[in-house]
Amino acid sequence: MGITSDEFLKVYKKIGFDTNIFISVFAQEPLGVRVLPIIDAAGNKETHEIWTSVLAFSECSVRPYREANWTALDQVKLMFQMPNLTAYHIDEEIAEEAAKLRAAYNVKMPDALIVATAIVKGADVLLTNDYKLSAIREISVVRLDELCQ
Repeated sequence: MGITSDEFLKVYKKIGFDTNIFISVFAQEPLGVRVLPIIDAAGNKETHEIWTSVLAFSECSVRPYREANWTALDQVKLMFQMPNLTAYHIDEEIAEEAAKLRAAYNVKMPDALIVATAIVKGADVLLTNDYKLSAIREISVVRLDELCQ
């Protein structure tokens, strides 16, 4: 059972983004279109906030660097400078929360850091494309495929 973008935006104001959400948008994947109303609400309407880890910026930059695609890298940099998008640095509190999540759910450390950032910084929800993260109970998790247009 899904949730529409409008319903999602009514319920959640502080939204944690997993790296794969940004990648879906940059790669122009079909599911990435579902994120556009959320990005619009944060960046243009300024009614919502998007939170992530600085790790997401690094992960999104790998392909442009690998392919020497400077236009794509500029798009990544612009996205991460968008109003109401904050990429938090990893501090001791986030690192400790990530260790607890990795121990409890056996997720990879980059995923644990993204989730820990959302939890520690007080996001209402984590938006992800990763089924494994659905098991996490410390924060509400919505998968991109659950988001309806």
